[in-house]
Amino acid sequence: MFSRTLHRAAGALFAVSALAASPAMAADAWKPAKPVRLLVGFAPGGSADTLARLLADPLSQRLGQPVVVENLAGAGGNIMAYRLSQSPADGYTIGIAAAGSMAITHVLNPKGTNYKPADFTPVTLAAVQPNVVIVNKDVPANNLAELKEYFQKTPTATYGTAGVGISNHLIAETMLYKLGVKVPHAAYRGAAPVITDLLGGHIAMTMDNISTAAPLASQGKVKAIAVASLKRAPQLPNVPTLDEQGLKGFDMPTWQGVFAPAGLPADVLAAYYAALQDVLKQPALIEKMAGLGSEPVTGMTPEQFGQFLEKDRQQWADIVKAANISLE
Repeated sequence: MFSRTLHRAAGALFAVSALAASPAMAADAWKPAKPVRLLVGFAPGGSADTLARLLADPLSQRLGQPVVVENLAGAGGNIMAYRLSQSPADGYTIGIAAAGSMAITHVLNPKGTNYKPADFTPVTLAAVQPNVVIVNKDVPANNLAELKEYFQKTPTATYGTAGVGISNHLIAETMLYKLGVKVPHAAYRGAAPVITDLLGGHIAMTMDNISTAAPLASQGKVKAIAVASLKRAPQLPNVPTLDEQGLKGFDMPTWQGVFAPAGLPADVLAAYYAALQDVLKQPALIEKMAGLGSEPVTGMTPEQFGQFLEKDRQQWADIVKAANISLE
């Protein structure tokens, strides 16, 4: 069930991205008069931070003002999301966010957050990338079956992700649920400290974006067990998918989008949408993102992105209910 719902979401995502932008999004009259803050909810070094920094320079050139990346790590991106929700809707603060803070948080804890989906203006979906199961190189497992056996025999083993309720946390929990094993979860303030502890042997496993996982695996610093998408990743051609290893249909990519505070004026929203479409189509950016295993998504208007978010929240709700996942 889990993979089918997200597979449909991914199919809808790429179908929508092929649509032309609406005429209302063609305007580009507004220009910032001072630097823009681009908030990221995780520590430097993770996939969201990498995407933000790839976008910042060309976006600065397009807007005519510096775009300054600001990391507000913690709580699976929720600290950044709250700060963004409280910022003035004047175009000078935008953010890169993913399913964790924009969809999953409200599924797991609908009454326990200090912001809500209506507190944001969706601008556009920006990127998607596959996730990879990686383990400490000393873990005696080279495939999914051996990893399951290791966890069954090692009750003290833990796994970590960059926060409770982020997509990689729930993707890992879904995988473990389908394997029939329960492994304690350690939440960190970003992807970089997760990797530090994985390399140090303090945790056994993580589920991370390919932009982080592939270089580590290629250098022999970790072992890549499986790709959590239906197709193998070009960066790790010898690593089989979860689908190939018995979890049929397992297809859970990660996405990142650009958001602004609620109430963003129409001309400012149109300017950001137009600027981002221009930036995301630049060959140099596409090449850099491809090298990290990330694929830019273009053409998803703010209205379409809002619809995508509603569907994504419902699909995560189905997953949380079926796997009995909680914040505990």
